[in-house]
Amino acid sequence: MPLNAYGVLATFMAAGTLIGSAIGWLVGPRRWAVVIVPVLAAITSLGTLGHRLRIGFGPTVPLFGFEVHLFSDLGFAALFALVAALAQRTVVRALRRPSAPGGDESLAG
Repeated sequence: MPLNAYGVLATFMAAGTLIGSAIGWLVGPRRWAVVIVPVLAAITSLGTLGHRLRIGFGPTVPLFGFEVHLFSDLGFAALFALVAALAQRTVVRALRRPSAPGGDESLAG
């Protein structure tokens, strides 16, 4: 792998981490462990759609000697991170135990 390819890889890893973290934090629940799934979804979409499948539209931008569809790649990353964060929030809420409507049952006599 050429040296400038590592620059593209690092750029997309950083962008995926930032996008996934921001969307995961905004969608919630607000815990640091929750951002892992959206970050992985964003990075995976960048690697799969942009690199392997070469799906992209719009203008290309030179990045470390490569022509990349930066805006569509980042848009796909944000979309995949949003879908992953919403799915994760749904699962987390479904797995929570519902609390008793009257409060703490141990005080009832």
